[in-house]
Amino acid sequence: MKSLLVKLGVVLIGLAIFGNAEVWGADWRFLHESDERLLFIDSEGISRSSSGILRVWMKFTYTPKGILTFREKYGEKYAKMYENFEYEIALHEYNCKDKTWRYLQITSYTKDGKQIETVNRPVEWGFVIPDSVGEILYKAVCK
Repeated sequence: MKSLLVKLGVVLIGLAIFGNAEVWGADWRFLHESDERLLFIDSEGISRSSSGILRVWMKFTYTPKGILTFREKYGEKYAKMYENFEYEIALHEYNCKDKTWRYLQITSYTKDGKQIETVNRPVEWGFVIPDSVGEILYKAVCK
């Protein structure tokens, strides 16, 4: 009887874990491509606060040209640290009513998925610039 209860407990725990697997993983949907990066959005993970602010995770996968531009922009200080850099995952907030946005957190990763660094420093709210990648992201989130 005891082993039957243990087996039942293991099965129930397994169902609980795998039944909620989508909560733990992102559903990356391709959004836009430039010569420097590919943009993806976690379309299933968008959340809305009571004040109407949307939060969404974005993924920016960099092309070889984008990585070169990134290194040139940030200089030698980051050259070694970002040696195997490939992508970033960022948490953005959007105020759809005011057409403004900001990022809250950005985490950089290597080609093999190791975390390079995380920046947890919300920037000031800014307006979405027409005909920009920011507008593409805004339109995807604020439908």
